[in-house]
Amino acid sequence: MKKIIIFLTFLIFSINYSQIISGKITDHNGNAISNARIGIENTELGDISDEEGNFKIDFTNVDKNKKLKIFVNEFLPFTSKISDFISSNHKIILTEKVIDIAPIVINPKKYKFKNLGTTTKSKVAYCGYNSENKNRLYQEYAVKIPNKKHLKIKKINVNISLFEVDDSATLIFDIQNSKNGFPDDLKSLTKETLKLKITKNDILMNTVSLDVNEMNIWTNEDFFVLVRVEENLKGKLYFSGNIFAFSKDTYYRNYYGEWKKFSTGEPSINVDVQIEK
Repeated sequence: MKKIIIFLTFLIFSINYSQIISGKITDHNGNAISNARIGIENTELGDISDEEGNFKIDFTNVDKNKKLKIFVNEFLPFTSKISDFISSNHKIILTEKVIDIAPIVINPKKYKFKNLGTTTKSKVAYCGYNSENKNRLYQEYAVKIPNKKHLKIKKINVNISLFEVDDSATLIFDIQNSKNGFPDDLKSLTKETLKLKITKNDILMNTVSLDVNEMNIWTNEDFFVLVRVEENLKGKLYFSGNIFAFSKDTYYRNYYGEWKKFSTGEPSINVDVQIEK
């Protein structure tokens, strides 16, 4: 009898102190926002919203003064102290950005076309995803492109060394200016989420590309190209890379955890640009 009482006490204690919270993300019209990355600042804890906008995060033993963060390109950034979120109704409503794009007039004679970043046709896997390792599905990679000239990003290219995927996979990109030498979610240069759905037939010479020419993405600073995979991946997808590169500005993170630098090498991510002469 004593053992049963101890067990029930432990069970009640566990239930009371377990803080696995379910939430939902929508816009102001009640439309669900899917594939939004929800994370706790400076940690590797978080989740991705499903097609209905639902997500679930375990806040047990997490400092409740930390912030919950959501960045979706089409919407204003959302942050909330964890304690405030836990005491709320757990429904997050994102506000759509008001986009005012000024016309850009260029003189074609002052520009040239270049490819910047890391390019390799190697079939050697450098980094990537395997759906059997769920934690790795939420990893994001970033390559820094040093730049001091005015340029327009026309195409994002990724070299793929292995594609053993059921049906298709979706890559999600972002382009960000830097802060203190790292990518900055608040300095995204894109006005919408950049997605590329691919099958094996879309991979030409180990490469897939996303044309962003019509999006008028311009910068005159150093910038980062970020890539991750949609979490519903079934199978294996690996990027090739330059394994002999050293001291390159290439990074990876989980959710909104700290960016960690690759010790050697760099994933093969590059961009076609129109750059000022």
